[in-house]
Amino acid sequence: MNENEFWKLIDLIDVSALDAGDEDAAIKPLQKVLLSKAEEDLFGFEEQLALQLYAIDGEVYADNAGDSGGSDDGFLYVRCYVVAKGKVYYEAVKSDPTRMPKSIEQWCEAILYPHREAWAQANSTSASEWPFFASVSYETASNSDLWGN
Repeated sequence: MNENEFWKLIDLIDVSALDAGDEDAAIKPLQKVLLSKAEEDLFGFEEQLALQLYAIDGEVYADNAGDSGGSDDGFLYVRCYVVAKGKVYYEAVKSDPTRMPKSIEQWCEAILYPHREAWAQANSTSASEWPFFASVSYETASNSDLWGN
């Protein structure tokens, strides 16, 4: 899956529901489409998601993320929100870290799972059996180039 295909899928997210704080409802349209995707597309989605989250995993972003920047999970979930808001929003934040969301109400942990759940359903197994590892980690502080350590 290339980056353009990834962002087209992200565009399926219900931004109104996301802005209202209902991240599960927000990703439902995405999840529905992912259920019809081939395994390689689901792995490709994970790869692209990891790359986008990794690109904004840095100290300057965390410092501008309000209360979310103070914990590893909170900072991951606010970065997920940035991705879930779509490419235009993502690129604006990426180029200007002061635009990071400041509220803990602006999280989207749910975006981490729909492709894994689609894979699990297609394979009659649990999402915890997910076999693919992206080329980069999206976990907080994985991008050592953007952290001051």
